[in-house]
Amino acid sequence: MKKGKLINASLLALTVLLGMSSCDFIKGLFGGDEEPSFKEQLYAYLKKDLPVVTISSDKYAAYFDFSGVYIAYRDPQTKETFNGLTQKITSNGNFNIYKLANSKITELTGKLDPEDQFKQIHNIKEQNQLYAPIKATLEKITEEGRSALLVTDFEEYTKAGGLYTQAYAAPYFKKWLEGGGDITFYVTNYVEKNLPKHLYYVVFDSNDHELLKLVEQGLEGLSKNYTRFTLATNAYPMSYSYLSAAKGGTYHDGQGDDIVSSSVEDGSDNAFFMVDSLRAESYVFNNSWEDIVRNASEMTKENGAEVPFTHLFRNLFIDLSHSDSYKIKELGVKVYNIQDDFEKYWAYTVAIANKPSVKKEAGETYVECPDVSAAYYDETSGKLKKEYDYSKEPGQKVEILDMLDFDDELFKSSFNKDSAHAELGIFFHKGFTGKILQQENPNALLRIDIVPTEVDICDLDIIDQLFGWSGNDCLSASVKSVLQDMKPIGKPIYSYFVRIQ
Repeated sequence: MKKGKLINASLLALTVLLGMSSCDFIKGLFGGDEEPSFKEQLYAYLKKDLPVVTISSDKYAAYFDFSGVYIAYRDPQTKETFNGLTQKITSNGNFNIYKLANSKITELTGKLDPEDQFKQIHNIKEQNQLYAPIKATLEKITEEGRSALLVTDFEEYTKAGGLYTQAYAAPYFKKWLEGGGDITFYVTNYVEKNLPKHLYYVVFDSNDHELLKLVEQGLEGLSKNYTRFTLATNAYPMSYSYLSAAKGGTYHDGQGDDIVSSSVEDGSDNAFFMVDSLRAESYVFNNSWEDIVRNASEMTKENGAEVPFTHLFRNLFIDLSHSDSYKIKELGVKVYNIQDDFEKYWAYTVAIANKPSVKKEAGETYVECPDVSAAYYDETSGKLKKEYDYSKEPGQKVEILDMLDFDDELFKSSFNKDSAHAELGIFFHKGFTGKILQQENPNALLRIDIVPTEVDICDLDIIDQLFGWSGNDCLSASVKSVLQDMKPIGKPIYSYFVRIQ
């Protein structure tokens, strides 16, 4: 522990502020004496770009509109699917179940066992109420951050008795998507007083899709009287065709060896690994970029190579067969030197997780700081030094031009063969010699992002058909607003991190 000089009481406010900024994940990294691995550091670095979501409960939430949508259940097929869904939810035991009526969100609690919950959800007398607070429910779902099911027609009435007509759901849909989740709609049709309408089973879920799997199980084998639509900015499943779990998508010869980049594949921390949940993978190359380019140019049929070199990265596939929200037309690659940004973020992370404390001794007050973070704080004031405050000024990220290109021909030809198995490949830019002009450190950490460069919104006529009906376009307007505002051009769909050692 390093002791600093006399300070005033204002440091107490600083320590509180820093304490609020540190998350449990970062605290966990410093629970022992060992320095966190590069994999842990990279995971933290990737997580920083996701909004902080505080999940209120380990349980899922299920919300049922009790304001007259029971009319939809008169249809035999809808009754069957609704029954299957509610059987699954009430018997699961991991749900908080709520009814929406009389402008209130009321949990089905007390002495209600699963059978009683099921009966109440299906009780027509209970269902025939007014004023389901849909907007308040959407706000609750996004604030709580936990996966949730909402069953409703999205018709919300004002106290004056009229329907909301504005796109009131849009801000909540956007917030959920910005948090890294997606929203799946199961759209069923019904008729009320000769007016065709829609009933929705809506699943707000995270990228593990555990709740969505439960819903699918509840609907499995039943009448498929619904249309499924996923509202998402990056809900494309990825797959791989790598030689093994320890070998990535780099070039390997006929014996399975990477003799171009000499990537480390021994299973150690300082080797290839994948971060599936965050769509990324990391490589350590033993050769310099100049050597890699030279080796690649020598691995040709003319030089006797059994497996000629074609790409720096290959055998990564994307499923674009269910492009409900967006249709990706063109992809590209962006390369950045992130060494400075990564180091500054990690220094900030260490500083936040190892804050100075205020001590008193012999009537004097002084700063005491852990050795691991002492360099990051001013020993007199106890404040974080400006050059380490990542929250105010991130580190440099320098774009590297004319190094790598996306293989558009490979992508389009494989997509045309099978849209569920389009291949993503990256090769060297023609003329790249291995010398990177934009950086002084030849061993700097590089981030290589595959990004959409041209994206089309799905057919808006389909949005009108699924989310609107005569006299009510508030939901269709909400979905359109989200699609237009959150077009994912330039946002990474997959990233490679490369270090040279």
